[in-house]
Amino acid sequence: MGDLMDNIIALQDAFQQVSHLAKGPGAAKLIALKPLLEKSSSELKKKFDRILEILQPSERQHKKRKMVGQRLKWPFQKADVLQIIQLLERHKSELAFAMNSEQM
Repeated sequence: MGDLMDNIIALQDAFQQVSHLAKGPGAAKLIALKPLLEKSSSELKKKFDRILEILQPSERQHKKRKMVGQRLKWPFQKADVLQIIQLLERHKSELAFAMNSEQM
């Protein structure tokens, strides 16, 4: 789970850098990045919404898990976590590449 948190934090940092650039004097350069940023943002939002949905089950699912004793069980398999990490790494790399190419 450490890798997952590290990647989430790194991606958050990348988005904060983009936000900082957008507020600075070179903001006009970011126009070329807009489609990439919108695509990344949209895809990540969908993924995080799905993760949140899994982590916060409905009341019915919550009662079912409580009865079965699975309330504290991590709901993701290793393959799921690796897939999420790969998605985060891909977006982080795309953002870093795009920001570096804009600064040249």
